[in-house]
Amino acid sequence: MVLAFHAGIAQKIAYVEIGKIINHMPEYKKANDIIETQVLQWEGEVEDKFEAVENLYQEYVKNEMMFSEDIKLQKQNEIIEAEKQAKEFREQKFGKDGEMTKLKEQNLQPLQDNIWKATEKVAVANNYDYVFDKSAESNWIYLKPEHDITAKVMTELGLKME
Repeated sequence: MVLAFHAGIAQKIAYVEIGKIINHMPEYKKANDIIETQVLQWEGEVEDKFEAVENLYQEYVKNEMMFSEDIKLQKQNEIIEAEKQAKEFREQKFGKDGEMTKLKEQNLQPLQDNIWKATEKVAVANNYDYVFDKSAESNWIYLKPEHDITAKVMTELGLKME
């Protein structure tokens, strides 16, 4: 009876290596390439905007002695406004709720959802109670290789392990 009780409370645990799965997904690489290309473009635009601010400032410093007080104030306000716009642009692209976050969600979230669904399907089919991700950031010290269901999830996704 004691053995039956312990068998009844035993829980099946497995783990997957999400990073390994991602590395085998060509569509993940394609999505990352799209994101990287766009990010490089935005970084260039941000750099151009801050360079324009620096040019305005250098021009101001160079000609400051020739400006009347009204012109000085006008030029200072131009510099402040250009810097404000550059910062707003950078925030619009790279801020917490910026376009980069939306681009990642749009391109990567469907792929991550597919991985989660495939993992859940494998877990349910094999009666696992818990499935953990064995990522580089995880704090697992030791995991038995026989609990690794990465290959099964990859098969579910139609991916081949090399």
